[in-house]
Amino acid sequence: MHPDDLELLDRLARIAAVVDPVPDDVVELGRAAFELHRADSILMTLVADAGAPVRDNGSVTASHILVFTLAEVSIELEVTRRGEFASVIGVVMAGDRPCADECPISLETAASSTPHTLDEGRFAFERVPVGLARLVLERGGEPPMRTLWFDVR
Repeated sequence: MHPDDLELLDRLARIAAVVDPVPDDVVELGRAAFELHRADSILMTLVADAGAPVRDNGSVTASHILVFTLAEVSIELEVTRRGEFASVIGVVMAGDRPCADECPISLETAASSTPHTLDEGRFAFERVPVGLARLVLERGGEPPMRTLWFDVR
């Protein structure tokens, strides 16, 4: 997606949020329905979204930070856009410690799923296409944890 299109979509989203906001009960029902879509997985909650770029010096590179949690597990990630692609790097924490090594984590987009194995709780995905993505964390014998879809921009 072209950067001008992303800017236009952001502006339209802000206008729609003011003119016709989505009622809270509709959001909750949507989340519940989404959880039922994959009853074998658990949906993580977005607790921090530094929506404004962390670094944006007017170049084609910008980054922002997202944090998802569920109980004692958190996924902290930084999305850095470089032109038409981005990198997604982060860490999975279980309480105050990195999640165990060898836990599989995948990055899903509309077109693909890319697996990765945690290394001391850390992960990195390169050349992620700009658009929507989510992470799926497998934890030996427990239901998979999925993040909400987030914007790779």
